[in-house]
This record gives sequence, C-alpha cells and structure tokens, in this order.
Amino acid sequence: MFYRVLEGVRVIECGHFVTAPFCAKILADLGAEVIKIEDPDGGDQSRRREPFLNDIPGLERSGLFLYLNMNKLGITLNLRTTTGRKIFAELLKSANAFVENNPPKKAEELGISYRHVKEINPSIVMTSITPFGQAGPYKDYKNCELINAHTGGAGYASTRETDISQEPLKFPARLFSFQAGLSAAAGTMGALYRQSLTGLGEHLDVSEQDSVAQNLAFSLLHYCYGKMIPSRTNRLNMAPAHILPCKDGYVSIGLIQEVQWQHFLEVMGSPDWGDNELFKDMMSRAQYWDGLKPLIMDWTMEHTKEEIFRTCQGNNVPVGALYTTKDILNSKQIASRGFIVEIEHPETGKLKYPGVPYRFSEAPQEAPVSAPLLGQHNEEIYCHRLGYSKLDLVKLKEANVI
Repeated sequence: MFYRVLEGVRVIECGHFVTAPFCAKILADLGAEVIKIEDPDGGDQSRRREPFLNDIPGLERSGLFLYLNMNKLGITLNLRTTTGRKIFAELLKSANAFVENNPPKKAEELGISYRHVKEINPSIVMTSITPFGQAGPYKDYKNCELINAHTGGAGYASTRETDISQEPLKFPARLFSFQAGLSAAAGTMGALYRQSLTGLGEHLDVSEQDSVAQNLAFSLLHYCYGKMIPSRTNRLNMAPAHILPCKDGYVSIGLIQEVQWQHFLEVMGSPDWGDNELFKDMMSRAQYWDGLKPLIMDWTMEHTKEEIFRTCQGNNVPVGALYTTKDILNSKQIASRGFIVEIEHPETGKLKYPGVPYRFSEAPQEAPVSAPLLGQHNEEIYCHRLGYSKLDLVKLKEANVI
C-alpha cells in the first residue's frame, strides 16, 4: 500500500542501483509522483542484479529493481544528447525535487549537477547521494557495500570478539545502501517542508560514509568520552548479552538489569547454579561467561525460539527470536499489520514484497503499483504532459534520445 501524504509533490529521479531509487521509493510510498529516468540502453543497473525470478535473468525480472521502483512512473531518456538534456530541463521545471546518485564528475558531464539544475528551477530541492559526499579528498572515490561498511566504521565494530585480530564480519545484503537512501529521504522531506514555507531551493549532499558512521553513535561516544574502541558486543563487560542456539535456531538474550536476570532464572525453573557466587552480578557473569553459557544452553536447547521468545517476553525478560526470512513471511504479527504485499507485474506475475513499516490513521491509502517496464510511461509523460506527438516519439527513439 501507499499513502497520499505527499500528494501534489513531483519528484524526478535519475538514480541507479539502491541509494537514490530507495530514497525516491520512500517518497513515492508517501504519495509523491516519482518520474524515474532511465537510460534507453538497459536502464537502471539494478535491472541486471539478482535475485531474478526462477533464476532467469532479464531486465524486467530483477526482484531488487521491482521492489525499489514500485509506485513510480518510468521513462527512458538519453542525457548524453542535446535533445535529451532539453527534455530533462522541461521535466525539471514542474518538479519539486530531483534525486540522483551519480558521481560528481558524471553529474557535471551530463548537465545534471546542482549548478545546472538550479538554473532551470531555482526553487527545486535536489538530493545527491554519493559514497563520500560532494566535497573532501574522497569525493571522487568509488565504493561498494563492503567499502561502505569499513570506511564508515561498521566493519571494525563487527569483529567476532573484542580482540581486533579476529576478522570482521561482512554485513548482509545491501544494508548500508538502504540506510543511505533512508537518510536521504528524511533530509529531502525536511527540505521539501522548507520549500513549501519559503519557496527556496536546496541542494542536499548525502554521504554514504556519514550515513554508516551515524549508526555508530554509541561507539563514537565511547571513544570521545573514554578513548575506548568498542567492537562486536558479544564479549562486553555485561552478561548475558549474547546470541545462543536453541532447538530450532537462535535467540538473542540481552539481560542488562539485575531484575531481568532474576526473572530469567525463574523462567528457566530457578536452577541451583543460579545461586552460585560466580554469577552473582553482571560483571562476574561476564567474567565467567564461558562457564555460564553451557548452563543456559542446557535450557535453550530444549525449547524452540518461539517458545523462548513468548515465555520470556511474558515474564518481562528481554529475549528475542532470530527470525529467518521464512519466519518473517510466516509471522502472525507481520501478517496482522499487512506488511507483506502482493503486486502483479506483467513479466513476473504476482509476487510478495515488503510493504511500508508505518500506518497513518487518517491519510488515504491505495494499493501499491508494480515497478515500471523500461520506458513504460514514455507516451504518458512525453505526449500527455510535454506535448510531443507519437510521431515525435518515433523520431526521438530513432535518434537514441528515448
């Protein structure tokens, strides 16, 4: 579903892969009209990224693209041509925002840098998402998800133990690209609000490195206040605060307060070892964790993660089940909120996708719309909005403009 909160806001997106498309998707999910511009020669890079339905590649079969671009209109436009830039300028004139994630040099070459954009529409909000921002010694550096994790400090914080000699863990999927898109969307909405009050334009400069580092505020504070460099929190001076195996998977136990530990002992049936002097407080439980861990596991291995989760939560013990993707799809809680949505697409048919994590009590909502086929809305935008004829479209296509 999507909500009509930003109805009347028009966004032009010239993005690829994850960061800019996800930023624009968040705006589209809130009711903004997003017109996605793709190069006629293959479109967005994510069209060629897995997963593909039935593992059969195709420009209209990428699950990543289909998710990131739902609720958008899609057109093709070659910005390397003079006519393409002229059409781009026409689109910008009626837009409230422009979202892109091109390298600064490429944006300048294509004529879509803020220097060019503000001349066309001085009041527009332009959001640029790049690996390291628009300025600084790294501004032209390239990145990937692994580089994001390490230059933002998350890789160091993911070492297996407090000893940095242990190798870091690679983060799953494209977590930090999505985080950067989310940060960009929040900033864009703030700038759009300012625009609605003052009519002033804005260039929002979003750094993926900064976005990752923002998530490490806890680590940064530890260093600034005490010169301590925390790593992965499975051996902190507190226990139990760990992930433990159970009968059918894993559970996360985070018993920071003494009262939580006492409730946990009660849930486990008040075992005799609970009175052992070695486990009398949080510090000692951390010190003797190697002895305490198997004692707790004797209990967790007798129960499923759902049994542990429900029992502990019912007794004010902060324990969580580590859900797999299958668990999420089968979750009664997820189902009760309608988070998973089914969308029909002309190439892939009806598939399930993540929905939005919020609910508005009053805003109108509508069923989500599938991601556009490559150039699907060319006629609607070029003919019905900009006044081109169908013959013009044929000529533009022959000239490799669309």
